[in-house]
Amino acid sequence: MSRLRITLLRRPTQLVFFVLIIYGALIFKQEQHTGSVLPAIEPPEGMPSTSRFEKGTILWASDDPPVIDTYPPSATCRFNPKGGLFKACIVHMVSENLTWRTNIAYILPGVLVFIIASFLVGRWWCGWACPLGTIGDLLTYARKMLSLHYIELTIRTRRVLKGTSHFLLWGGWGTSWLIGFESLKKFRCHLFLPYCQVCPARLLCPLFGLTAPSWRDFSNVFTSTFTILAWATLAIFLAAFVVGRRLWCRICPIGLVTSWFNRGSPLQLKKDPGQCNRCGSCADSCPMANTHVRDEKKEDLNHPDCIFCLRCVEQCPRDRCLSLKFFGKRLLHSSLKT
Repeated sequence: MSRLRITLLRRPTQLVFFVLIIYGALIFKQEQHTGSVLPAIEPPEGMPSTSRFEKGTILWASDDPPVIDTYPPSATCRFNPKGGLFKACIVHMVSENLTWRTNIAYILPGVLVFIIASFLVGRWWCGWACPLGTIGDLLTYARKMLSLHYIELTIRTRRVLKGTSHFLLWGGWGTSWLIGFESLKKFRCHLFLPYCQVCPARLLCPLFGLTAPSWRDFSNVFTSTFTILAWATLAIFLAAFVVGRRLWCRICPIGLVTSWFNRGSPLQLKKDPGQCNRCGSCADSCPMANTHVRDEKKEDLNHPDCIFCLRCVEQCPRDRCLSLKFFGKRLLHSSLKT
């Protein structure tokens, strides 16, 4: 596989995952969705839930069950048409259960599945399986066809984007935890799943199922604010891929959680420092604008911002300078370009 054109493998893989994640419930349609791989978690009486909101409100989602009731390390949206292949993303799962005050014993199986899937391949999910990443890559392709130049990120900008992802994650989870207190129960319906209310997946995923998402909900000051924020976030998401390369992946809180598992994962990006001549092909081709592949003089190159798209391996002109290993077994490597 030394001369494999990795992109020619990644694009079909992205398409397959996109179809499975979005249309999984339609492809694997069951007359009765009985049983579940993991224990079903039901919202307590009186607690908000996406299936308990009225149709047309900002957090309404059909009560159709997913094919697999679990939470993978990608932007798997609860608002997929007809339920989708998976239940939701990890941000959604933790957020609603913080509000519900669910016993840890009930959510532990789902968390363990997420941890195992993240540990095995890290942010590979972002580069190869995430529906939002696939949509973003299509926008990037459109930018290239229009011969538009992308912006280069400064170190300060990268820090701001990283800080934004932390704000969305911890701010969302913190809010979800706070409204679980009885003294704040009047805010539960308004502040339930705060990140989901502004996530671009909530607006985009239903469109692929020919279902109209809730584009506007001005029933009160909270839903009005979240509606406007959702429009702004969607605009940022679309612009992020048009003016840059995978900028949204630096903001996405789901990617942030998955990035915690990159270091230590058995999926490893390796380098032979003796083969590297610092030509810069790896840094130029990286959609995440990572330069550590070029700059590091050590063998292990796993980094929290790496999405394992492997463009660096594909573009590296030095034979066996860069390689991808899984549990120590080499899967592919860079090759001499002739």
